[in-house]
Amino acid sequence: MDGNAIGRLLHYHFGMFERVWECANDLTGSQFVAESDYSFGSVRNHFVHCLNVDRRWLARLEGGAPPPRLNPGDYADQDALRDRWEQVRQRVLAYVGSLTEQELNETVHVELGGRNLEARRFQRWEILLHMANHGTDHRAQILARLHELGAETIEQDLILHWWRDEGQGPTGG
Repeated sequence: MDGNAIGRLLHYHFGMFERVWECANDLTGSQFVAESDYSFGSVRNHFVHCLNVDRRWLARLEGGAPPPRLNPGDYADQDALRDRWEQVRQRVLAYVGSLTEQELNETVHVELGGRNLEARRFQRWEILLHMANHGTDHRAQILARLHELGAETIEQDLILHWWRDEGQGPTGG
């Protein structure tokens, strides 16, 4: 797998979350934590879920055990959660930037407790691709909730990200 492609995909992943955070910043504190009966509920809970997923996958990729899940109730507002988000964003992007193509293609042993699935091995790039794909799914859920709450939302198409933010398509021109 091409390390540049994976790096661009993870920059898209976090770049789009940055834009979704900007939308979420328009919410009041009560809107940020307002429950919904879909998926993880509140906007805050969705962000905490995504944060948990990225930090737990990063730990696996680095050869460690997944850390305990963060409790959404520990984050009363956007600022508290945003600080933690930024720490994880920086760690993931630094990790991805440090990988060689050989390391991207190495396999990682994965166990998903509570899923009743057999342990498997995945190439690092597959896990990183999953992280970006998972983020796209949950950003769509967050954006729908933001719309319900009256906040402005954004498009999150990958090609539009490359077009607008990088000034080029996936082939560089």
